[in-house]
Amino acid sequence: MFQKMFQNPLAIHSLVRALQKRSRPIASPPAGNGRTHRFGRQSFQHPPKPPTKSEAFISSIVWFRNNLRLSDNPPLREAAERGPLLPVFIGEPSRGASPEGARHWWRARSLRCLDHSLSRLGAPLLFLRGDPAILLPDLATRLKIDKILAMEAIDPDGRRTQSRLQSALSGKPVEFHLFPADYLVPPAGLPAERRSPWKVFTPFWQRAQSHLPPPLPLPAPDRLDGIPFPRSETPEDWGWEPEKPDWAAEMRSFWDPGEEGARRRLNAFLEKRLKNYAVKRDFLDEDTSSLLSPHLANGEISIRSVWWSLRESTAPEEDRAKFLSELGWREFSAHLMWHHPDLATQPLQKGRPEIAWREDPSSLLAWQKGRTGIPLVDAGMRQLRRLGFLPNRVRMVTASFLVKNLLIDWRKGREWFSDNLVDHDPANNAASWQWISGYGADAAPWFRIFNPVLQGEKFDPEGRYVKTYLPELARIPPRYLHCPWTAPSSLLDNAGIGKDSPYRNPIVDLGLSRKRALQAWTSGNTPDVTPS
Repeated sequence: MFQKMFQNPLAIHSLVRALQKRSRPIASPPAGNGRTHRFGRQSFQHPPKPPTKSEAFISSIVWFRNNLRLSDNPPLREAAERGPLLPVFIGEPSRGASPEGARHWWRARSLRCLDHSLSRLGAPLLFLRGDPAILLPDLATRLKIDKILAMEAIDPDGRRTQSRLQSALSGKPVEFHLFPADYLVPPAGLPAERRSPWKVFTPFWQRAQSHLPPPLPLPAPDRLDGIPFPRSETPEDWGWEPEKPDWAAEMRSFWDPGEEGARRRLNAFLEKRLKNYAVKRDFLDEDTSSLLSPHLANGEISIRSVWWSLRESTAPEEDRAKFLSELGWREFSAHLMWHHPDLATQPLQKGRPEIAWREDPSSLLAWQKGRTGIPLVDAGMRQLRRLGFLPNRVRMVTASFLVKNLLIDWRKGREWFSDNLVDHDPANNAASWQWISGYGADAAPWFRIFNPVLQGEKFDPEGRYVKTYLPELARIPPRYLHCPWTAPSSLLDNAGIGKDSPYRNPIVDLGLSRKRALQAWTSGNTPDVTPS
C-alpha cells in the first residue's frame, strides 16, 4: 500500500516541492500574549515556545499511537512548534497477539474524529498499514523529514517495534524522539532507591503519589502547518467496523468515541457520579462507573488532564481519593508490565507452582456466551458482548468463576477480554487476570473465590442488572434471582424456565467447585465436579 502511494514520480516531486515551500516556523504571537488553556474552572497560562534559529527549516512526522487527541499531546505540540508536520497513524499487524475486535471498532471511530480535528487545523491524518519500522524511515527519507516524534509504548510488542525503528534509522539524518508514556508516573521512573520493582500495590501507590502533582496539561495547537500528501485508504478499508454479523450495533448507541466524547464523559462523571463514589462504586443497580476507561485506553484524554480535573472537583475528598486510587491500579499495572514484559503469558509469582488447568471447551464456550446458569456471571458476559464493557465488580466475579470454579487457564480469559473490551489495555488486562488467578502481584489471599450468588445479592439486590441482560429471568422474584436452581419447580415453570435451562442445572456446582479449587491450589489435584 505504501509503495502504491509513491510509485508516481510526479507525486513524490510535488510532495518535496510543497515541503520546501512550507518549511517555515509557525508564527509565534507577540511577547506576553501566551495562550490560555481553560481547564475546569481555572485557567493556566502556556506561553508557546518559538522555534530556535536552527529549527527554522525543519519538519516532523508525528506518529500517533495511544494518544488520539489534540490536547495535552506532547509529540504533536513539539512538532507544531518546530514547523511543517505530517501526522501519521499506522495499522500494525497483530504479530500473533490476542485479537482486539471491540477496541478496533472503537479505534476506527476515534481515528475518524481525530482526522477531522487535525484537518480543521490544517494537517489531515495519513493512514498507513504495515510495519512502522519499515514505513516510517522510508516516509521520512522521501520527504526529507528530520524528526519522528511519538509517545512511548510500555507493552512488549510496542517496545520491540520502537527498538527496530531506532535501528532502522541508525545512520540516517532522522531523529526518533519518544515522549514518556501517558501515566502520572512513568513506569520506568519507579522503583527509586529500590533493588527490585514493587509487587504490592499499597507501597507502590504511596511512593507514586509522592511524585504528584503531575505537570499541567498542554493546550491543543491553534493551527498546524501540514505537509500535503496523497491519501489512499482509511481505517474503513481495514475491516475494523463489523458488518455481518454487526455485533457493535448497541455499542454505537451507548459509546461516544473521540476526544470530545472523552471530555463529555469526564464532565458527566465529575458532575453526577463522583459524589458517593467510594460507597456506591460496586453497586450494579445504578450507573456508578466513570466509563472513562476506553477513552484512557485509546489516549483520547490524558491521565494528567483527568487528575487536574479531579483535583478541581468539589466532590468529597473520600470520593476523589477512591477514584484516584482506581487510577493508581492503572499505574501499577503499567509498572508491572514495564518490569515484567511477559506479564500476559507467564505467572508473576514464580515460586508458586502453577496448577494443571482443565481443558474443557464446552464450559469455556458457555462462559464466553453467558450460558453457565449462574445469573450474575451470565449477565456480565452478555453485557461484555453487547457493550464491550464490564463494571469492575463484575469483571472480578466473571474472571473468578472461570479460573477458580471452572479451573480454566487465566490466559484464555485474558484473550477473550482482550477481544471483547473496548477499553482493552494490555497491562491492565494481564495484571488483573494474574491477580484473580492468584499468581499475580498483590494476589494475597490467593485462595479468595468470589461467590457469584452472594455478590449478586449484595450488589444487585433487586436484580435490575441481571434482568437487563437476562430477560429470560424477568419473572423470577429477587429472592431466587441469583440462584434460580433453588426455586420451587412450579415457580420456574410459571416463569418460563424450562427443564433443560441452565438456570435449573448450572454447568458447575458452586460449593463443590470451590472445594475443588482450594484442593487444586494446595495439592494440584483437580477432581471432576460437573453436576450429573
